[in-house]
Amino acid sequence: MVLATDLCDASGATLLTAGSKLSETLLASLRRRGVRQVAIQGLEALSEEEREALAAAVRTRLDHLFRGADASAADRVLYRAILEFRLEQLR
Repeated sequence: MVLATDLCDASGATLLTAGSKLSETLLASLRRRGVRQVAIQGLEALSEEEREALAAAVRTRLDHLFRGADASAADRVLYRAILEFRLEQLR
């Protein structure tokens, strides 16, 4: 995967420049720094396996975010809406 835009921290310092290759190790490091989302270049070039891995990561993240939710109808609707939105971004 390749970063589409420069990635900056909260103070505006550049962490990575556009065009940087994102390895699993680098992604793990970004997660530890609190980075939750990055713009990826050329999603259309991803293999089906890579898309499935990204979709699984989206589901895992949402499951974590909704772990304390009371499973009410409103929670389920919100979860589903966010999931559909995030998965649509991968298409």
